[in-house]
Amino acid sequence: FRTNPCDSCMCYTRGYVSCAFGDCIFPALCADPVHEKDKCCPTCPNGYTCKAPDGHIVKAGETYHLNSYTSCQCDSHRMDMYNFSATCTEHDPSIP
Repeated sequence: FRTNPCDSCMCYTRGYVSCAFGDCIFPALCADPVHEKDKCCPTCPNGYTCKAPDGHIVKAGETYHLNSYTSCQCDSHRMDMYNFSATCTEHDPSIP
């Protein structure tokens, strides 16, 4: 029997129970992982994503304008397993 999607237990005679507790080896590679109740590991339904400083989720390859002089990008080639921050650059608004 299973107590959750990650763990597995077996019942033996005389009332003994043996359980194996699992965990995801790798975290989900996105800033907005979803934990589905029937899956052990979180998934990334939006694909690779990053988080802008204001919390906005930016999809890989897209540009998000934080304000009139700051743009943020999500580069899937620069992602690591623990940092999903968008790369933001400031532009001088007086320069076209």
